[in-house]
Amino acid sequence: MEKENQKQFVLVHGLCHGAWCWYKVKTMLEAAGHCLTAVDLAASGINMTRLEEIQTLKDYTKPLLEFLSSLGSDEDKVILVAH
Repeated sequence: MEKENQKQFVLVHGLCHGAWCWYKVKTMLEAAGHCLTAVDLAASGINMTRLEEIQTLKDYTKPLLEFLSSLGSDEDKVILVAH
């Protein structure tokens, strides 16, 4: 796939799930030539944060916010997919 047609997807799981729940979608998007990241929110999937440590929505979404902040310039656009 040409670079200009390649999209960057960020996949966010729902409650009681983890990044693992996107395995079928991840495979299909990668096969189509897209880049993607599936994020584990705090205390979900392989994220080692203890549930008792999460006091706010900001605590819960910290892994996602840190990843999005790491992308850099405003020109780096992503398609955020959540369920």
